[in-house]
Amino acid sequence: MISNDLIYRSLMEQLADGIVISDAYGKIVSVNAAAIKLLGQDDDSKLIGLPVSTVIDIQKEANTPIEPGVPQQATVHGKAGSKLNFPVSQTEMREGKSIKGHLSIIYTSPGNTVQQAQTDFVSTVSHELRTPLTSIKGFADTILRAQGKLDASQQKRYVGIIKDQADRLTRLVEDLLAVSRLESKKLQLTIRAVDLPEAIERVELNLTEKASNHKIVVQTAQGLPQVWADADRLEQILTNLMDNAIKYSPPKTMVTVNAKTIFEDGKEMIELAVIDQGAGIASDQLPKIFAKFSRLDSPLVRQTEGTGLGLYITRSLVLALGGDISVSSEPGRTTFTVKLPVASRERQAALGRDKP
Repeated sequence: MISNDLIYRSLMEQLADGIVISDAYGKIVSVNAAAIKLLGQDDDSKLIGLPVSTVIDIQKEANTPIEPGVPQQATVHGKAGSKLNFPVSQTEMREGKSIKGHLSIIYTSPGNTVQQAQTDFVSTVSHELRTPLTSIKGFADTILRAQGKLDASQQKRYVGIIKDQADRLTRLVEDLLAVSRLESKKLQLTIRAVDLPEAIERVELNLTEKASNHKIVVQTAQGLPQVWADADRLEQILTNLMDNAIKYSPPKTMVTVNAKTIFEDGKEMIELAVIDQGAGIASDQLPKIFAKFSRLDSPLVRQTEGTGLGLYITRSLVLALGGDISVSSEPGRTTFTVKLPVASRERQAALGRDKP
């Protein structure tokens, strides 16, 4: 008779995926060989007793529970500060109604979950590319078949549609390239002290035409310190959030941009909030809002073109800058809140020392 203990130990050691078991308080009590190697250790001695959150950081939205057993994108912290991205699932281990511990699985092998995600991504990309290409081909064929039978206004309208769809295709390709760079960790960042009010002013100016039917109100605290960020990526974050607030709000409504300093876990941060007066986002849609190709099911969203990648890219950029982003919503008010590090003297001094 083979004991359950032997079966358990054999499974733990033979699995290619990392297994981390923690107690009811979140402290690690057991890890398998794959997890030890992944976390850059020679044995489990430096891992036992650590909070599991120090080695596995699941990228979830604020105040949103983790679905048990469902793989989530996570950052796994290895030796010497190394960071790797893997899908991770976490499940409670219960005895009756009592939680005895947690099982975390780090999916390092190309299993069905990862393969399915890749298949879904390719399928979605193909669909998104096909839509503008179909319009471009259709109207180009119409112009060719008409052979001079179209009047000037019809030709102008059809060529305008072709240009709009070509622009849409360009935006999609650019977003896909951005996603590729972010996920492959090839995004180059130039971190320095950036004046946030000046960045907001530049983005507001660039969005003047789009915001012609809206009122943008900027409220920044006096003496606001500089933010520690990449200037171009910061403006990309601001543009995505402010552009969305304009697009998904009815005309004649207000978009508010607030910025202030806060203290979180003893660290000084800048909190940026972009608030619109749109229809709001249903509570069951909030956990999906930052997912790739996420498009809400509402009449206003359906009539507004978009790639469904903007908020995914925005969240990825915020995380890359060492910040956090969250969303809250109710009918008539949606708020996206971004927290980014302040450009402290210590950070700027460290940057100066690192320069050759």
